[in-house]
Formats: sequence, C-alpha cells, structure tokens
Amino acid sequence: MADRPYFERVTLIGIGLIGSSLARVMRRDGLAGHITVCARRPETLASARRLGLADSTTDDQIGRAHV
Repeated sequence: MADRPYFERVTLIGIGLIGSSLARVMRRDGLAGHITVCARRPETLASARRLGLADSTTDDQIGRAHV
C-alpha cells in the first residue's frame, strides 16, 4: 500500500474487464487519488459508481481526460 497516491488523477476510458480491474487495483493499493471513469452508456456509469470503481463519471471522453 502506498503512503500517498502514485497518481494524483487517473481517467479510465472504458470500464470493461480491463478498466474495472485496473480501477480495483488502484483503489486497493492506494495508487490513485481520484479515479474518473468514462463510458458511453449511462447504465455502465451507474454500475461503476455502484461498485465504487470511480470518484467521478462522465460520458465526455475528451473533456475529462484533460482535466
């Protein structure tokens, strides 16, 4: 477990098997201070929030990746 996050912010574009696995490891190991998840479907974003994979969610791929 990291003393402080290795990454201040991480944006995952797509939260399928690979993206969700990355989010879980980042959470578990404290590697990211803030995780943003980007997906096209509102249902996918709701699932990411419900599962605790994201601090914030969006469907805007370009805007959130540059924040």
